[in-house]
Amino acid sequence: MTLLMFNGFEGGYSTPAEQKSLGDGIVSFEEEAVWEYTTGRNGGTALRNKGTVWNRVVSIKFSAITYPKIAIAGFAFYVTAGFGSNNDRLAQLSGTSQDGVHVLLDQSGNLIARAVGFSTQAEESMPVNINQWYYIEIKGRLDSSNGIAQVRVNEQVLLDYTGYTLYSGSSTISNLYLSCYTYLRGRIDDVYVADDQGSDVNDYLGDIRIDAVRPNGAGNYSQLTPSAGNNYECVDEDPYSATDYVEGANAGEKDSYSYVDVPTDLDDTAIIALQIKNNAKRTATADNIKIDNFIRTGSTDYSQTAQDLSDEFSMVNGDILLDDPSDSNALTQAKINACEFGVEVA
Repeated sequence: MTLLMFNGFEGGYSTPAEQKSLGDGIVSFEEEAVWEYTTGRNGGTALRNKGTVWNRVVSIKFSAITYPKIAIAGFAFYVTAGFGSNNDRLAQLSGTSQDGVHVLLDQSGNLIARAVGFSTQAEESMPVNINQWYYIEIKGRLDSSNGIAQVRVNEQVLLDYTGYTLYSGSSTISNLYLSCYTYLRGRIDDVYVADDQGSDVNDYLGDIRIDAVRPNGAGNYSQLTPSAGNNYECVDEDPYSATDYVEGANAGEKDSYSYVDVPTDLDDTAIIALQIKNNAKRTATADNIKIDNFIRTGSTDYSQTAQDLSDEFSMVNGDILLDDPSDSNALTQAKINACEFGVEVA
């Protein structure tokens, strides 16, 4: 798998801190209380620093990428206030604070792309405007001679460097840091992280968007027990709530649901991947119960990797699918709209 994660902050949480606590794509915040949701690029939500604390960073979760693999990341950024008084870090794809690829904004409104191996190895810049979205993509590999540091802005190359990008003996990229500052208030949206492995989705994805769709009706299975009302009505709320739920204790019990259609302004060729997300927990600590997210298309169920559950509600991310599991061909609006998505006790 080359696409490691994607997140548009569309999960329907009350606060970013709640999203982090449930394990949905965010490792940590500095001063998590200063982060909030705001309007995103496509009518959804984005992350924003309230502008009350200086230099606060969000760390994005993904599997560590080791040499010789190349890490690739993208995110949308929108400047909503004046520029800072220093070269303020906007993004960093790295193993430590002194290696990899850094993107900064200076006090004059220039975006700076920088290759770093203990110190600056190469640098390019371009002007950016307030109240405008930019899609920034970063490519990096840590090495003392064969390192890579690339930055694209709106799919145009700004920095292309090969050479020294290492700080210490470790050549593992394990962090994507995204920052907002008191004087540089902005929005972050539509984040992805991938690597260069495999034969598909192994390079820049371009200016992408990430949408969320939610259950809107009963599917083929209603075998789990609802806390009240219909099964699908216990899992369709926005924002997220743990006050209603479905539950089961016997392996093989399933629920599946119909979902709202994919946004109609998406072209089939622009659909890259899909992922099922469910919040779940184990209610009896002695039970070795797992959850299996599954897709039902036609009259066939396609199981995913069964996952362990914790004693508190947390996000259970399904496998990232690049193709229709029924025929291994590309995903389309019609195919996704025809699917049911559900959970099975495993």
